[in-house]
Amino acid sequence: MHRLLGIALIGLGFVSGCASGTPSTSEPGGGGNDLNTSSGGGESQGGDGGGAGETTSSGGEQGVGGNSNGGGTTSSGSGTQGSSTGSGSGSGGGHSSGGTSSSSGHSGSSGSTSGPSPTMLPAVSGTCPTIPANASATSLTFAGEPVDVWTGSGTGGPLVMFWFETFGSATDVELQFGTSEIAAVTAAGGMVASFAKSNAMGTDTGDAVWYTGDFDTADQVVACAIDQLHIDTRKIFTTGASAGALQAAWMSYSRSGYLAAAATISGGVIVAPALEDPNNVPAAMAIHGAPGVDVVVIDFAQASANYEESVHSLGGFSMDCNTGGGHVSGPPEICPGIWQFFEDHPFGVSPQPYPPIPAVYPSYCQIGPRAPDGGAP
Repeated sequence: MHRLLGIALIGLGFVSGCASGTPSTSEPGGGGNDLNTSSGGGESQGGDGGGAGETTSSGGEQGVGGNSNGGGTTSSGSGTQGSSTGSGSGSGGGHSSGGTSSSSGHSGSSGSTSGPSPTMLPAVSGTCPTIPANASATSLTFAGEPVDVWTGSGTGGPLVMFWFETFGSATDVELQFGTSEIAAVTAAGGMVASFAKSNAMGTDTGDAVWYTGDFDTADQVVACAIDQLHIDTRKIFTTGASAGALQAAWMSYSRSGYLAAAATISGGVIVAPALEDPNNVPAAMAIHGAPGVDVVVIDFAQASANYEESVHSLGGFSMDCNTGGGHVSGPPEICPGIWQFFEDHPFGVSPQPYPPIPAVYPSYCQIGPRAPDGGAP
């Protein structure tokens, strides 16, 4: 079944893209929502230090470092913290054990608004590649696998990880997430990482393209980006299209210990895996075509509905964007909305910023879950 699905998806991984970052003028699908000019609940940017910001050390298991000029401790892993003005301790584990910090801590989480911090951040395993500034589709090796990265000149911004469609490539992130959106991430001091190859280890996530073993590569990307770019650990996101969207949805469960939100383009779940951290349900944005139309062996509208309903049942938040079209029919129109969704949904955001729904979203987007037949929740 998985092999047939992988074959059937050939050539259907992407239909259009966000290469220009400019929304199209057409809006397939119906529905609509009460749009307004609100920009949503995006976070304000600021500097390091001050208050009770979490300290992250550049090398050890993250989230163990002390708090800068404030109280409280962070529970996450057993690595040794870097130096800082406060001290912190905690139990609990990341994805990798051990790890020792070798440089000063980074405090304040880049001015991120207050909220809970991830408790299961991974430690560096082995050696990180040197992540260059101002990289553009630069291939680096993380945990033995190639990953294309885009970076800016600063540090402390978000991390967005992308999984491509069947027979796609890492640079498809420019089509499915968008060049303007990549530029926004890097301008904020963050990084976009697009996985170029599966290690084919672990469990097939539903398409014979990506596997659960690939999340080990993702863990190394996260750990190295924390170490070198001091990314905001409350702003770690994933997205993907088709086969990659099935992978992104699965990752939102199996790495709920550090993921803040996921956006799937013709993806979803057949049977949802267990949450890694039951205290965090990453916000989900499910973009799909019309029921009975967005079908390549499986009905991706149904799989998207399954995903949204699962997230809802776990107490999480979802947004449904039914384009009314076919497979991977959201880009380029939906790309600004994906980035807006990420900006508005850092790790453990509270209160939920929607409604109202910002005007950047196409009219076919609404707060989910939406019924499989495309009707209202």
